[in-house]
Amino acid sequence: MAEAVGTFAVESIVTVAHDLDEMVDLLALSRPFERSRGSTMACKVATLPLRDAIAVVVEDWADDKFRQLSAVIVRPSAPAIRSFDEIRRLYEAAETANAS
Repeated sequence: MAEAVGTFAVESIVTVAHDLDEMVDLLALSRPFERSRGSTMACKVATLPLRDAIAVVVEDWADDKFRQLSAVIVRPSAPAIRSFDEIRRLYEAAETANAS
């Protein structure tokens, strides 16, 4: 019985709470033709609340898939958000919270 409990604990889904008002840095990679001599570092786009950063990526960059997929949100309180899927989930959660 103890093994089943241990296995379940490892496989359980962890829900992470995000402070949508936390100030974050929004970064994006430059396109290959915009890079100077092989520079692949991300460029800082802005420092703004997490709520606004996810809105910029999902709404303002909707017509630029490269920029959406290369977006990175750096938070001082937790690991960076590097996945567009995670950014989109945060956006949907924020929209749901605003609707309530």
